[in-house]
Amino acid sequence: MNWTAIVPLKAAADRKTRLTGALDSGAQAALAEGMADHVMATLASVPAIASIWVLSPEPGDIPGTVWEPDHGKGLNAELDRVCAALAGKRLLVIHADLPLLCAEDITALIMAADAAGAAIATDRHGTGTNALAMREAVCVGFAFGPGSLALHVQRLPHATVIRREGLAIDIDTADDIAAAQSALPLGRW
Repeated sequence: MNWTAIVPLKAAADRKTRLTGALDSGAQAALAEGMADHVMATLASVPAIASIWVLSPEPGDIPGTVWEPDHGKGLNAELDRVCAALAGKRLLVIHADLPLLCAEDITALIMAADAAGAAIATDRHGTGTNALAMREAVCVGFAFGPGSLALHVQRLPHATVIRREGLAIDIDTADDIAAAQSALPLGRW
């Protein structure tokens, strides 16, 4: 199994801006960078992940990754473009703000996709999509954003929906930080 992982990553100045009231800009940047590094390292630890592409408007210097330029057409349009280039290949799209992500989460997601053709990892609220895997990449029209789980299930009706803590807890708000802190063992956060 050779999977290509796509990790969308905003420009540094645009990351985690919804945390402005909870964290100062330096803390926001450090949190965003730390989570992205964690997600990249976790992906790299999974033998089935053959390549990691970072979809970003800024070229990165992340070891072991390939930079794919984001041309500013919006996340879903950019993912559709990349998906077209990878048509027929095993594709995983995963967000960079998953502080509890572990290799077992990724393995469970891609195994479910191998079995069903596609798998979708929901957020902790059960309404969003934090990761999506397809055994054979097809352009279904990505729909990341509010209410994305229902839209992705509609577009991929055969997909298995995965609910795992490491894939579900993403960091967008102060409440998300609290949820992650309560789920982590003491001393890890």
